[in-house]
Amino acid sequence: MSKNLLWILVGVALALAACAGADVREEDTVEGAVLGLVRQTCLAAEGDGRIAACRRAVKAKPYDAEAEAQLGSLLVKTAQLPEGIAHLNKSLKLQPEQPETLVVLAGALDERGDREAAVEAYRNALAKLPERTDLRLALAVLLRKLKLKDEAVAELTTAVQRDPKSAAAWAQLSLTLAQANRLAEGIEAGQKAVELEPTDANARSNLGLFLSTADLLSEAIEQLAKAVELDSANATAHYNLGLVYTRADDLELAARAYVRALALKEDFPQAHHNLAVVLMGMGVCKWSKEHFDRSHDLGVRSAQIVLDQYTKICEPPPPLDPNAPAAPADPAAPAAAAKPAT
Repeated sequence: MSKNLLWILVGVALALAACAGADVREEDTVEGAVLGLVRQTCLAAEGDGRIAACRRAVKAKPYDAEAEAQLGSLLVKTAQLPEGIAHLNKSLKLQPEQPETLVVLAGALDERGDREAAVEAYRNALAKLPERTDLRLALAVLLRKLKLKDEAVAELTTAVQRDPKSAAAWAQLSLTLAQANRLAEGIEAGQKAVELEPTDANARSNLGLFLSTADLLSEAIEQLAKAVELDSANATAHYNLGLVYTRADDLELAARAYVRALALKEDFPQAHHNLAVVLMGMGVCKWSKEHFDRSHDLGVRSAQIVLDQYTKICEPPPPLDPNAPAAPADPAAPAAAAKPAT
């Protein structure tokens, strides 16, 4: 053996001896490196195979809160709600201070129909992200669905206080106040929403409806006419305009508005019914019956007073024939009183 080769072997042996007592990091092993790449794929913002990578990552490391959150979010996005919610909850148990995970969980719970749990998740998220107006609006909408109107108003009031230039917050506050029978406040909030975002057709449509309810018909027509000008494909705005014209007793313009709403949304039960009422008032009985029938097919039940009015206008009894023979007297009927002598 040559002297040079001997020195090489000795050097290698010393190097191995020096490493023998050192700790080996997991990421320095082949398996650790592979798992690192898997986790990196899992946590990537986009790309194929992320769900599979996350499943492998959380199986290898059951206490990886970030991977659990990512897996839960990806599953929710692909409509795998039960499994996604389970992983989001596990992530929050491992690391409670994850407001964005709470946001995803709240949306998933709402989508699944678990509204009470969604409310709690939104409240927890807002405790950590109080500046997020979008979360407060989502919470308020959820509270309104649960018929907790006072709580919804409180959240929306906080939203406009924190973000007074949010037209969406003012519009939602307007709608919620009106539904809570606080019409004057609802109109005021609606006017603020329109002032901040003049091109919001929905906000103008709602404001017009509230103004109509307050018998401010000319102002209501102005807002609704602008709404349909801004968004001619907004069936609800055309329908609301029809309602106001009906209240103003302008039946022709009301009929036009309802027809336009139905052209945009054929299965619009209330539009069919109200158009039928307007056509009945105009004496257009054939079309009125067609729209009554369609509205009834779609589940609308006409009030008895409406049905009676239709019968009176459109189905009157035939006129009496003056040449027809008189009906035979009823023998049980009392005799007519004699006329006094003149």
